[in-house]
Amino acid sequence: MKITAVKCLLLSAPYAIPGDLEREFCFADGHRTISVIKIETDEGLYGLGETYIGVFAPEATQAIVKQLEIDLIGRDPSDIAGIANILKLAIYYWGRFGMSASIAGGIEMALWDLKGKALGVPVHQLLGGKVHDHIPAYASGGNNKPFPELKEELIGYQKLGYGAVKIRINYLEPHEIVEKVAYSREVLGKGTGLGVDACQGVNPKAWNYKEAISIVRSLEPYNLLFVEEPCEVTDYKGFAKIRAGTDCIIAGGETVSSFPEAENYLEAGALDLFQPDAAIIGGISAFRRIAQMCERKFIKIAVHTWAGGVGIMGNYHAAFASPNCTILELPNNPFPLREEFLVKPLTLVNGGIAAPTEPGLGVKLPEDVEKRYPYRPGSFYSTVGYPKKNLAALKK
Repeated sequence: MKITAVKCLLLSAPYAIPGDLEREFCFADGHRTISVIKIETDEGLYGLGETYIGVFAPEATQAIVKQLEIDLIGRDPSDIAGIANILKLAIYYWGRFGMSASIAGGIEMALWDLKGKALGVPVHQLLGGKVHDHIPAYASGGNNKPFPELKEELIGYQKLGYGAVKIRINYLEPHEIVEKVAYSREVLGKGTGLGVDACQGVNPKAWNYKEAISIVRSLEPYNLLFVEEPCEVTDYKGFAKIRAGTDCIIAGGETVSSFPEAENYLEAGALDLFQPDAAIIGGISAFRRIAQMCERKFIKIAVHTWAGGVGIMGNYHAAFASPNCTILELPNNPFPLREEFLVKPLTLVNGGIAAPTEPGLGVKLPEDVEKRYPYRPGSFYSTVGYPKKNLAALKK
């Protein structure tokens, strides 16, 4: 079998609850774009991968995939390690970190999907086999909104069967954060897990470690699963000081796209919970390697994923092959490009997800998907210009 084409499909679809769009997300027209990478072969089989970078810079992502295609045409797609090394060399001078590394990882994800389909086995089996039959999942949402709307959202997650929920606490004053967390805990009760995401990586005035310690300590009475990104993501020593100065589980790492970045977190003793994302970190193999690095230091991992359906499944297969994975993120904002790519819908059982059984990643290319969800220029996710909201006004 030989590779005949490597394509990047840009797809745009309506995204999120309308109220959340105005409050939290920066999209030009209420649509969100994903970048799905398709590897075609001379035997008619194809594999799908996804890079989360396409959410932020879709046209640049497509251009880089087109350039990397030149190095892959005619190669044996089953040689995943060999092709990964070719990609590493291809981007060595200009893409060892960040965007290009993540795009190369999306190509590698498509190779795993293709190999699993060719052999008729799920990808986690190719990674050494599943070490979990079932992993708990948390609903990911809880943006800043009026408390009545927040209550309706949180109760909705419980009705769907989630045993845990993550809410955002960014762009609020310290007392507003406590109010929101206290209210959420009251609504959810003691039996549902509650995590919080401070999102300081995209805060232009990120908390320093002293501010973060004070805020995190104020949240300790609410029995949180974790506090995510309580400081700027490259402030590894700051993370470590927060971890040492509070009793909460400190989480982070979703933006990591290289082994040196991961090593910085681990060497600093920065995290209790590492949050790798295969659609960012450089692919499924990189996810597994970093999970093993964490395992060696007795650090748990919790999957981060906010991609479309292909990226979610790439993460989940890597998670089911990782002994130290404790929980999966599952985004809940309405987005058809999440469900349409799945061969079998994700179903919550006992508050979690069962190990996938379909060949490859368990994904397919939906019929006429490019016609039904054509790319809309400008439909990218901007991490600047988020409006700060006053929580007192939201409660009215």
